[in-house]
Amino acid sequence: MVKLSPEDVKEINRFRSLFPKEIEVRIHRSEDGGFFAEVLTFPGVITEADTFSELIEMVSDAAISYFEVPGKYAPFVANYLPTIELAQKLGIFPVIKQEQDLKLQLVS
Repeated sequence: MVKLSPEDVKEINRFRSLFPKEIEVRIHRSEDGGFFAEVLTFPGVITEADTFSELIEMVSDAAISYFEVPGKYAPFVANYLPTIELAQKLGIFPVIKQEQDLKLQLVS
């Protein structure tokens, strides 16, 4: 387990305060069968991945990059996931054949 200094904790809390509770994401299928996402909450932020579950991880990584969080603090900040209801509705990380808008929630 990483030992955090009081200054580290202060910085982590400062970065956490920047992240909205939910973000809007528009997901597309790419021609090669993978996925790409526009993070509508953060203008100009786009990310891509081979699978839907990898894309969810990449969206969180894109948010971390957007706020320029140093690597040592990244594990302690945003981790956006679809809601349980949405995951169930979508069949838990399905193959998406059309464009969809999603809201992802921040997991603390």
